[in-house]
Amino acid sequence: KLMAITFVEAWRKNDPQLEAEARAFWASHNALRDEATAEERLKQLAVLVYDEGTLIGISTINVRHFDLLREDFGFIREIVTSDRRLEHISIALTQKTREVAEAYAFAHQEENLAGLAAVLQAPGIGKRAISRGGGLVLMGYTDENEQVRACWFDHFRIKSYLPDAS
Repeated sequence: KLMAITFVEAWRKNDPQLEAEARAFWASHNALRDEATAEERLKQLAVLVYDEGTLIGISTINVRHFDLLREDFGFIREIVTSDRRLEHISIALTQKTREVAEAYAFAHQEENLAGLAAVLQAPGIGKRAISRGGGLVLMGYTDENEQVRACWFDHFRIKSYLPDAS
């Protein structure tokens, strides 16, 4: 049923039109708790996905330290309209979000953004440890038994945490 799917990059653009569309989308899907959450999430807009001009999905990136991997990662949050969730739009959205974030991270290496991560909370998540789609691989589980997945950006080089062998 994919018609004319288009992705619009919003990462670090501060575009009032995209922000207004995202706010309306979240409100119509009961995706935010309150206005403070909306304001915070708007600063994290990454990619909007449209089908023939209708907004059907959004990704955001929240950059924070990932203790397990000892680096700063962009944690992805996505929402796709419920009637489109079985069409693999989320996988394509994750792929596009990775492309956008990795290009940004490469151009702004001083920010030390190492990669992307996600906590998968959707019902019916598959049991594959390695993703076929978005490139995120299984890293572990939350206390609530939700999958934690991540990917490193190709250009990123980790710091050595081992003591010098002198």
